Amino acid sequence: MLADNGSIVSGKLAAKKVDLVAGDRVTFEQGDAEVFVKESQPAQRSLYRTFHGTLRRMGANIDQLCVITASGATWNAVAIDRMLAAARVQSIPTVLVVNKIDLGIGEIAEMVNTYAKVGIPVIQCSAKRGDGVDQVRALLEQSSVRVMALCGVSGVGKSTILNALVPGAKTRIGEVSDKTGQGRQTTSQPRGFLYSAADKTSKIVIDLPGVQFFGLAHLAPQDVTLAFEEIAQAALRCQFRDCGHVKEKNCAVREAVDRGEIASWRYHSFLQILEEIEDAKEY
Repeated sequence: MLADNGSIVSGKLAAKKVDLVAGDRVTFEQGDAEVFVKESQPAQRSLYRTFHGTLRRMGANIDQLCVITASGATWNAVAIDRMLAAARVQSIPTVLVVNKIDLGIGEIAEMVNTYAKVGIPVIQCSAKRGDGVDQVRALLEQSSVRVMALCGVSGVGKSTILNALVPGAKTRIGEVSDKTGQGRQTTSQPRGFLYSAADKTSKIVIDLPGVQFFGLAHLAPQDVTLAFEEIAQAALRCQFRDCGHVKEKNCAVREAVDRGEIASWRYHSFLQILEEIEDAKEY
């Protein structure tokens, strides 16, 4: 946790009602032998997801988010789009880290290029070989970054990258199921790890759970549109300002999809989120 004086502290809660996540700024008291956290301060750039109808805050004051994916069976464009959307709504700077490039990226190369074309920075790496991890570390070393979060579905190598950044983390490395192609989750709760930068600055690396479904039912439909850069740009040309980009006439977004200017799979992710929001409404 970030203390109100700018330092990083770890301690016990002074009261059970204090609701904290990794990255929160807090006020605290120094006891004889340990620190007691009194309360949290208003947070910026928090990452949220909906889980069984409940809104969950996963990390706070995030200066850099790394959405980690991988070549091979664990590639999941729908999950990637949802994580990117959640981050964009909160104005969290985000990089897409494509791991396991030692397996080759031929099958996903076009999709990776699509993300780059819509303005999402991409780092290709092989955590197993150590290739590209220095680029992730360079992000963390930036003076503007005090809190970095790593997220991704299970099995993409997130724990391996974390271990490379913070050797003392010693997180378990899960295997990928031969039957499903999905990873076996090794992290159940967000955890913050201390990172000492080259300039001796202390920072926090948050390891987020490897969830397979990143719920976004809490978003507003207009936020979803803005979360997809290419859809937001096309929406400016729609005939009606309140166009939902689903079935309306003279919709510039759907026309752009038909022409191939917007990737059909990105539009599919967009529609899925809107459908989730609609299904969650209370009647």
